[in-house]
Amino acid sequence: MPLLSDWKPDDLVKAVAIVTASLAFIAGLVQYRRAQQWKRAEWVANEMKELFSDHLVQSALRMLDWAAQRFLFYPDRKEESDRYVLLTNEIVANALMDHDDRPDGFSQLEIDIRAAFDRALDGFERFHSYVDTGLVKLSDLRPYLKYWAVQLCRPRVPRPKEHRMVRVIAYMERYGYEGGLDLLRRVATAERVVADDAAAQNSATKRIQ
Repeated sequence: MPLLSDWKPDDLVKAVAIVTASLAFIAGLVQYRRAQQWKRAEWVANEMKELFSDHLVQSALRMLDWAAQRFLFYPDRKEESDRYVLLTNEIVANALMDHDDRPDGFSQLEIDIRAAFDRALDGFERFHSYVDTGLVKLSDLRPYLKYWAVQLCRPRVPRPKEHRMVRVIAYMERYGYEGGLDLLRRVATAERVVADDAAAQNSATKRIQ
């Protein structure tokens, strides 16, 4: 490699031009990737907003969140008293039983409960396909799904098989929502890693103090 003192003026100009072009390319690539990340984040936010604004999805998530609650389940019914339903852990769990275990079929309320969960689980399944195909990253979805993933997949204490959460998991495995379940489990695992790292860091900080 020739010494810098041996370079001709034209060589120096070319070198400067190459370096400048390289820096400009790198800067442009960084800006492009940053713009793509923003676009992806905005798109995910809109998709999540559409999913969680669906009344049926809201109903399913509320049934996951509460063991017993009276809430607006039929907003389109004429009489206000008919719009609200008391749903308990037992009612929801029975509605999500395998149809082979219900030879007499399901009541209309139970059918409606299953329809609400189908709507929510369809959304989870769709987001799993987005991650699986590389359209989005798991980290893009974690802020929106972590609460439900942890609630469903990381119980603080063992749950009996009659529990609605256990029935939801069995329902997903039985009726073709394995992708959505895999997504929630991966999110729950990621949250556990974050929590473990935070606990380890806090422990190390206390030892230093």
